[in-house]
Amino acid sequence: MPHRSLGDAAVGVAGTAQAQIVGASPFSYVNSGPNTEVLYFTQPASATTTVARGGVTLASILTPAATTIPITIVAPPGSTTIFTYSAGAPVLVRDVI
Repeated sequence: MPHRSLGDAAVGVAGTAQAQIVGASPFSYVNSGPNTEVLYFTQPASATTTVARGGVTLASILTPAATTIPITIVAPPGSTTIFTYSAGAPVLVRDVI
């Protein structure tokens, strides 16, 4: 099998990471594709976020004022990742491995 890079055009990502629309908390992201994805979630300042999958907490973060914190999550095919956050407009970007 040939090596695949992040954002490989052969898997339909056109070579760049793609921003995702984040809905109201709790927000569920489902990787419905056949490939593993990397999720980059940026939490806004003065917010709390919990990231969970399969009932297991992967990250629980409190950001101080005037600071943003990026969270990187690996999402296997068929997985659902749940982001629960207190306030603000978080940013979610996905990339295919």
